[in-house]
Amino acid sequence: MSGEPRFRDLIEELVSKDSLSISAIQRQLEKKGVKEHRLIVTGYLRALRDMGIVEERKVPPSKVYSLISKEEKSETDFYSYIKQEIEDLDVDAEVKLAVAVLLINTLFHRPCFRIELKRLGTSYVESEFVRKVDGSAYIRAINQNKLAISDDEPAFECVTELLSTEVVDLMIRVLSNVVKEVVDVSGLYEKYPQKTLEFNL
Repeated sequence: MSGEPRFRDLIEELVSKDSLSISAIQRQLEKKGVKEHRLIVTGYLRALRDMGIVEERKVPPSKVYSLISKEEKSETDFYSYIKQEIEDLDVDAEVKLAVAVLLINTLFHRPCFRIELKRLGTSYVESEFVRKVDGSAYIRAINQNKLAISDDEPAFECVTELLSTEVVDLMIRVLSNVVKEVVDVSGLYEKYPQKTLEFNL
C-alpha cells in the first residue's frame, strides 16, 4: 500500500487527540480523503498496540484506541525501572552485572542478551559469576517489537553454583523496590520493625 508512513501518521494524530473506536477512526480518515478497508485500519491499530504506541481499551460494545505519551511509555518501561534500581546499588560493576543477568534469567527463564544489559545500564565484564551462552534458540520467541535482537547477539547466564548470597539478596532488593514503585503497597510495610526473617523454603 502506498503512503504507509503518512497513513500511520494520520492514525497517530487522530488518537492523540481523543480515544476513538475503529469506526470513528475510519470516519475521520475518510474526512481527510483516506479510504481504507476496516480490516486494514484494525491491523494498523493492533500493530501500533503491540509496539506500545497506542493503548487499546474495551468500552462496550467497542474497543477504543489512544496514543500513549512518551511520559507514559517511560513510566511503564520494565527496563527503565530496573535500570534505576541497579544504578543505585553501591557495589562494583561485576556485582551489578551478576544482579542484572540473574534477574533476567529468573524472571524470563532464558539467557540475558547484551542489548538488555545496555538497557539496564550495565555492560559485560569478565566475571566468574557470569558466562556467555548460545541464546539463538530464544531469539525467535521474543517479540522483536519489544526487544530487537540480532541473530548474533551475545547472551549470558549466571553460574548459579558460584553465586554469592549477596547477589541474590541484591536482586531481591531490586525487584522489591520496583514492586513498591509500581504497586500501591503503602501501609503494608512501613510500620513493621526492621528484622531479619528466616524462611524455610
